[in-house]
Amino acid sequence: MTRFSKLIMFAVLVAVLVVTGCSKPPVQEMDNAKAAMKAAQESGAEKCATEEYSRAKAAVAAAEAKMAQAESSDDKGALYDAAKAELLSAIQDFEKAKEIAAERSKMNDKAQAELDSVKKNLNVAANEDGSMYSASYKAAMAKINEAQALIDKCESEKALAVLEQVEIDNGTIQQEIIEGKAAAKKAEAARKAKLRAQMMKAQTEDYKVVKGDNLWNISKAKFMNPFMWPLIYWANKDQIKDPDLIFPNQIFKIRKYFEDDEKAKASDFSKTRGPWSLFDGK
Repeated sequence: MTRFSKLIMFAVLVAVLVVTGCSKPPVQEMDNAKAAMKAAQESGAEKCATEEYSRAKAAVAAAEAKMAQAESSDDKGALYDAAKAELLSAIQDFEKAKEIAAERSKMNDKAQAELDSVKKNLNVAANEDGSMYSASYKAAMAKINEAQALIDKCESEKALAVLEQVEIDNGTIQQEIIEGKAAAKKAEAARKAKLRAQMMKAQTEDYKVVKGDNLWNISKAKFMNPFMWPLIYWANKDQIKDPDLIFPNQIFKIRKYFEDDEKAKASDFSKTRGPWSLFDGK
């Protein structure tokens, strides 16, 4: 083969390589970009430098897509070059995100320390029973929780602004707790008394009428007070048509407990009508 023929063949080979593309995929740049992304993640950039981190991550994804496309493309070189440019840009953004995150993390730590101090000063925090009775405590804790949520999103400046609104007056809080506990205790006692009364009202006993019985004597035996006989009458109106007329073997329901106003009403009725007066139908 002549020298000229060899030159022709070399020229053809070069042309083929140029046409098919001889650029290499930016593997090293991809590795560098992923290492930069990991470093940014560890610095807290995902939370504290969201914009820069997200932009860099999107660039890496775009580069990966171009590299995958290049595998089946006749224009590998251009796609690899574009992917490389994306990766270099991503690396810069990851570095920037890392720096921003480091600075914001310091501010976040400061805000967290301030929040912890404010929370500590709220010395009733450990008093769970007391906290539920204190409006001041609840208001302070609402602000503290709001500030914590902002810190968790790396928005320390906003968090500090919220903490400035927290007003802690331990004297007021303690007084509210004392008053609240007293009110709660009173309400609980009233609730239990009402429940006890309801339970007692529900308690009844059966009484079987025997020959010679009358409501006056039954009341005297059951209530230690004959003037309470209307209580038996009112509770058994389905059987007693005339309180002066009851009959052997009738079964009366007799409650064991009555409120004071019920007793007063019965006594008034009894004394007004009289146990042996003719019944007037009322």
